[in-house]
Amino acid sequence: MNDPRTNRPRTTPEPRDVRVVADVFDAFPYGILIVDRAGAIVASNPAAAEILGHAAGLDGRPSRSCDVLGCRRAGPLENIRLTEMALEKGRALPEIRLDLPTSGPMEAAWVTAAPLNGDGDVLLELRPGDARDRRRRTEPHWTMGAQLRIFTFGGTRVESSEGPIGGRWLEQRPGQLLKYLLAERHRVVRREEIAETIWPGADRRILGSVRHFVHALRSRLEPERANRVPSSFILNVQGGYAIDRRHVYIDADDFEDQVRTGLDHLAAGRVMLARERLERALALYTGDFLADEPYADWAMVQRDALRRLAADALRALAAIAGRAGDPDAAAAHLERLGELEPFDIELHKEIIGICLARGRRSEALRRYAALRVRILRTFGEEIDFTLADLRETPAPVA
Repeated sequence: MNDPRTNRPRTTPEPRDVRVVADVFDAFPYGILIVDRAGAIVASNPAAAEILGHAAGLDGRPSRSCDVLGCRRAGPLENIRLTEMALEKGRALPEIRLDLPTSGPMEAAWVTAAPLNGDGDVLLELRPGDARDRRRRTEPHWTMGAQLRIFTFGGTRVESSEGPIGGRWLEQRPGQLLKYLLAERHRVVRREEIAETIWPGADRRILGSVRHFVHALRSRLEPERANRVPSSFILNVQGGYAIDRRHVYIDADDFEDQVRTGLDHLAAGRVMLARERLERALALYTGDFLADEPYADWAMVQRDALRRLAADALRALAAIAGRAGDPDAAAAHLERLGELEPFDIELHKEIIGICLARGRRSEALRRYAALRVRILRTFGEEIDFTLADLRETPAPVA
């Protein structure tokens, strides 16, 4: 086994605690690089080789971290060196996705940098990434100027680097405009479409007011922006408007990418990574998309799409837990899925069956009665199974 500090074979016995540290270093599932003050990679673990290949310096010829990560090249690290910034800040930096410039096994990685000791060494942690990741957070807030964070699940919240941007403006026309742009964040929308979609049937003069509402929105988001200075957050593109997602974090984007990456990991058999990504995604999903606009037709397409993704994530986690022999976790995921899919009879039949199989008869009866009333009131139909049917054939877990 190599010494993690030198990446060379040990020649003398070491105390048990040192050996444990070395074992953890070697077995850690994510890549670890130790970089000295000059930027040279002085140690790396096997997981780093899986991401970077020979560029990790495992062949005895230490590489430089900038050669591996692409510092000072076009991209998110164009104007900085990651290890220098970690030392300057004196703390761990936020995670950043990088397209790797080397020809290693992985095209991209998620990277975190943190000071390691008082000698100027820096620890880099690398997780496998996807160069096709649609997230725009490849330019983190600490490498750029103005930044904005928008949370859309369970209601709309807006935060700048100075703190929350709250108030009743979110219920007024500038706030409605922002929410519409969030619902259409994948494209540019023209002024005519904005006016007709958000305020259908309104006086034609509203078309001329869209520009005024855009100005009001920009002023709310960037109160210190000087006149004639382009907005960092709301782009003007050939007579239309769009959110500049290079400078804006949107939790819905994060959620989508976490779910899709998790499902890709699961399809490839990387169960641990899949579970981590899916759980991270569902921690973001705290309610419906733009729940503070429950009757807005323009929000429903995105709301339904994100709800379906949440359902896919919960089904996948329930299946993972079931295969791992954890019926409690599987049941918890299915119960949350039942809240998203209140009219899915087969799903609720499975949940009720699990309750019976676990001896929770009172809960099974309550769920059965609630489902029966819900279906009868909404569709005028009776459900086609009884509790006795489920007792005879208990529903499987995931």
